[in-house]
Amino acid sequence: MKKFSFFIILLLLNSSLLLAQMGINTDGSAPNNSAMLDVKSTDKGFLPPRMTHAEMNSISNPAEGLIVFCTDCGLNGTGVVVVFMNGAWNTIAINCILPDSPISGIQVPSPTHIVWNWNTVTGATGYKWNTTNDYATATDMAMTTTKTETGLTCNTAYTRYAWAYSACGNSTALTMNQTSSGCSLTCEQLLTDIRDGKTYTTVLIGDQCWMAQNLNIGARVNGSDEQTNNSIIEKYCWGDLESNCDVYGGLYQWNEMMQYVITEGAKGICPTGWHLPTDAEWTTLTTFLGGEQVAGGKMKEAGYVHWISPNTGATNSSGFTALPGGYRSFFFTFDQLTYFVYFWSSSQGAVGGGWYRSLYDFDENVVQYYDYNNTDGMSVRCLKD
Repeated sequence: MKKFSFFIILLLLNSSLLLAQMGINTDGSAPNNSAMLDVKSTDKGFLPPRMTHAEMNSISNPAEGLIVFCTDCGLNGTGVVVVFMNGAWNTIAINCILPDSPISGIQVPSPTHIVWNWNTVTGATGYKWNTTNDYATATDMAMTTTKTETGLTCNTAYTRYAWAYSACGNSTALTMNQTSSGCSLTCEQLLTDIRDGKTYTTVLIGDQCWMAQNLNIGARVNGSDEQTNNSIIEKYCWGDLESNCDVYGGLYQWNEMMQYVITEGAKGICPTGWHLPTDAEWTTLTTFLGGEQVAGGKMKEAGYVHWISPNTGATNSSGFTALPGGYRSFFFTFDQLTYFVYFWSSSQGAVGGGWYRSLYDFDENVVQYYDYNNTDGMSVRCLKD
């Protein structure tokens, strides 16, 4: 038997020089006519090369039909026999193609958040994400290709990982690197308006620092009067009651709010260091909160202290704390207190009217509208420069 084994080894070492078929067995049978190498055994198997997914993918120009045992290519990192067919690695067991690694998207940083993004790959039935290069403990994202990570430290480099998977197994990891935004933005502190001593809470939402209360500056004028271009900031208080301004803030016509300029992003009636948000800046806010269809619920104060029931979807998870201050209409009447809130932007449309955003008691949307005459009195939020 030792002589036979030695003979077999010699045959294998010199196989590149041989043209004849080879048989490895213990019964002395001839190899099958269709096989160059025929291995027969009743108690032992054939062991192909064993390697990791990364090692397998590092093979240069693999030949069609090349077989390896990949130790971590199976579902959840298990091993599987893989053959290179039709220009791709396929698992033999179920004859399918392993998904490629996801392709990195554009990462969106802020001082305390990073939105990690990756692109879809063909054949994937889901994706996983992790803070470490460990597929086994990764978070299953299903078919979602974005992950918002919160609670981060400003101006800090982070590395995160994503995988594609299917019934065949999982891809190698995509490595994503991103540094959170700088720490220069000061927010989440009380703002004192030195003009009248009123204080406002502030909230950081993405990269934007917003007032978390409606602005309340100026001398009250009756709803039956128009606000005028003079040296005094004028405001409406719902129902002509100053107490409503104390809770819901003042209501301002567009020109009064802008202090009679038409520059988008102007300071207007905001405190120094703050400005009136543009239409695009409102869109930045609602996009960060998941889009206009759901952002309103995340912006509205929860409960029924100020909002009338049903206050649909209200969680105030953003900290924006929108209150339903209603409005003063161009018919010189007040309406919709506790039901609606309208927030001006500093942007104008094609024919001169101002864009604004609306939130309602009956749904969680944020709706973009356009005021043709600019004489409605609406609420104002300021945005830090």
